[in-house]
Amino acid sequence: MTQSKENPEKNRELISEESMKDLLTKQLEVVGSGGAFVWAIFFLCVTPNILNGFHVSSYTLLGHLPDDQWCGIPELQDTNWTHAQKREIAGKGLDSGGCTVWDWNYGHLAKMSYEAALNYTGHLSQISPPAEVSCRVKGQHEFAHPETTFVADWDLTCDRSIQRTSAQVSISLGKFCGSFSFGILADKFGRKTSFTLGAAFFIVGSFFCTFSPWYSLFLAGRFALGAAPLVFVENICLKHRSWMSIAFSASYPVGMIILAILGYVIQPWRHLQLALTIPSLLLILNCYLMSESPRWLISNQRYDRVYKILFRQPSHYQIQPAVAAPSQVASDKKSLEPEEGFSFGQKLKNGPLKSIIELYANSKVRRMIFASYFMFCVTSLSYYVTALNAANLSVSRYLYIISTGLVDIPSYLVPVIMLRFTGRRLTTMFLFLWTGVSLLLVLAVPAGSTTWIVAFAMLGRFGISATYSVVTLYTAELYPTQIRNSALGTCSTFAHVGSISAPYVVDVLGALGWDIPTTICGCCVLVAGLLTLTLPETGTGKLSDKVESSASSTPTEPAEKQ
Repeated sequence: MTQSKENPEKNRELISEESMKDLLTKQLEVVGSGGAFVWAIFFLCVTPNILNGFHVSSYTLLGHLPDDQWCGIPELQDTNWTHAQKREIAGKGLDSGGCTVWDWNYGHLAKMSYEAALNYTGHLSQISPPAEVSCRVKGQHEFAHPETTFVADWDLTCDRSIQRTSAQVSISLGKFCGSFSFGILADKFGRKTSFTLGAAFFIVGSFFCTFSPWYSLFLAGRFALGAAPLVFVENICLKHRSWMSIAFSASYPVGMIILAILGYVIQPWRHLQLALTIPSLLLILNCYLMSESPRWLISNQRYDRVYKILFRQPSHYQIQPAVAAPSQVASDKKSLEPEEGFSFGQKLKNGPLKSIIELYANSKVRRMIFASYFMFCVTSLSYYVTALNAANLSVSRYLYIISTGLVDIPSYLVPVIMLRFTGRRLTTMFLFLWTGVSLLLVLAVPAGSTTWIVAFAMLGRFGISATYSVVTLYTAELYPTQIRNSALGTCSTFAHVGSISAPYVVDVLGALGWDIPTTICGCCVLVAGLLTLTLPETGTGKLSDKVESSASSTPTEPAEKQ
């Protein structure tokens, strides 16, 4: 019995590690070129991204300001006055949108008829005008159609309106925290583990948002929705990478369009949130169908498991142990000896902080990285401002979200065509200028011409959505391999700064003037477009590997080579 158990191990064919990697990589390309594997990857990529699309603009529907609000005075509730008469007595002549009322003795006024109370308050106003006090001092805010927005549930209006904005900010903060924390988990424990944990965050966060009786728990749920990493694209083979990448990007606006349709049909905000929560249960199916990423398994030398996933049978190969050369053994022993003459600061400088230091040590690289930071921040800011700006433009929020989704879909195709003919720098500059001019043209339109205002805003949205994909590609090519990951990582941080700032620009500055958000974005985007003139073209030459070769190149070199 013992020998029969040992036979399978003894009969396994010896193979070198490099040969095993080649075998598995080729099989991954074969499996990924068609069949069920491709459609499984497609389903695993697109479904979560549609769910992400739900929550990009859900704040516009779930947390919109009520169409009308006023201050309800408890002492006047039992009078036979009409609703309009009660509002007239409490806030006559005030232009605070129900945030403040006059400091009358409402218990005394409630004993009078409306006409007597009106004459009495008018006479007192001429003698000694009453103080203007917050509604919460005398009563409570009341709203038209309170069930359509979470603002009414937690009274997030007037002096507490900034707390309403926190609902969108918490999603952006979640994205910021989740992007690096789940990335570390994915590298350490595998893509499936990270995805499964992210799916659990997403589902739990969705239920928190739907049933939470407290605003703090609602914000925690929104944070979890943003933090959940539901991206799984590394197994797409080269043959299908182009169309699947476009389909993956287009699924985001598809989610926005579905959101607008659901929001129009389902008015109560908790019912709408439940309708957005139920599809998230599909993530359980995703986790069940998902296999661990073969590429991650290969990089972590788990060849037997990769073989079983790709060939659907146990591996009959055994990795042949590599024999280390004597010189390599000697160098390994030397590396184990403690290093002398290096301080802790020098070890940090030559180790973990090396790529960060190289980002700022060279003047030309430093100029490029600061330009990239501004481009990423402005692009992200404008992307989210144009997604959330429906209320400031006085347009139907459902129509605005649908228009945004419909504009986004072709915006992912245009850069593919432009990059073939105009190069990275010219395409980026043109799209920035297109966006900036479109957003600034909103200023030239009279405030009542909603159709033209939305048309120019959508042209800006088209430009900034197209810019988003190009800027990422262009930035990745600007920097040498040595510091590319550090450059993209720090640029991503500034992109999150833009997305976190966007809700405040829309809600706080938009309250001061409806055209301020689009004007700020338009000006910043034009500056970003001009900054691209200081950057080199990357589409006509070979990418550099070292900082020295990147720093020695100038914006005019590619043109000379060409």
